[in-house]
Amino acid sequence: MPLNNYQKMCYRWFGKTAENFSTDKLELDLERAHINMRVAAYLSYIWVNIIIAAVVSSISCIFLIIFFSLDIGFSFLLLLLDVSLVALLYFYFMRMPNMRAKSRAKKINLHLPYALNFIAAMSAAGVTPTEIFKSLSKQRIYGEIREEALWIYRDVELLGRDIVSAIKANINRTPSEKFKEFLQGAVVTVQSGGALKPYFMNKADQYTRENRVEQRQLIESLGIMAEAYVSAAVAGILMILVVLPVMMIVSNQYDAILLYLISIVFVPIIHMAFAVILSSMITNV
Repeated sequence: MPLNNYQKMCYRWFGKTAENFSTDKLELDLERAHINMRVAAYLSYIWVNIIIAAVVSSISCIFLIIFFSLDIGFSFLLLLLDVSLVALLYFYFMRMPNMRAKSRAKKINLHLPYALNFIAAMSAAGVTPTEIFKSLSKQRIYGEIREEALWIYRDVELLGRDIVSAIKANINRTPSEKFKEFLQGAVVTVQSGGALKPYFMNKADQYTRENRVEQRQLIESLGIMAEAYVSAAVAGILMILVVLPVMMIVSNQYDAILLYLISIVFVPIIHMAFAVILSSMITNV
């Protein structure tokens, strides 16, 4: 995918300097995240964004300090917050390829058992590995597995590699350890003179069994979380909102601010916490 005009401008400004700061790890993260940019181009893009963010936030801070006539203490805290936000933004951009690669790995693992059943069925029909990955690369239902298969077939069709070399290349760049293990086993099977058909079928059965165990564990965990949610976020909150005012009235120390804090702050926080936990449980499967 070619760079857009803004990215090209960033590279013209800082490309030569960014070449000196390129690292193999960042290059691998970009490749695993399927971010089709060179390391120098990506670093240049980050630096320009950070410069723009720093300038805009600094101008905003200066405007707030002058407009509200803030004293030295508040001005220092505001500037410290400004620097911290810019530093966090830079850290986010640098970590973003790695985070996206991990997200891709989770999606690959999620679709892997079903994709392997497809591969095993094709292999049982006598289809060659090259044609298997070609057909798999057209199946959008398998998500990120399709992208991995597309890269393997691209190496064979466009770069002229044999299927074993293409699979080895993908072993180095795939973010999923499970998919890497599957590809390594396929390469070993071919190089040792074994048949791929039994290997594909055995791996499909293995990952299907593992997927069933993981899904069963997930359902049990979700059941426990549902009970905890009903107890803490529903029944517990209702009990607090009923019992606390009664106790305040009895003790003649009614405090409306505490009830407002519980209703407006504590209740949304506990619901969001459960939502985040459930989301992380589902995406980690």
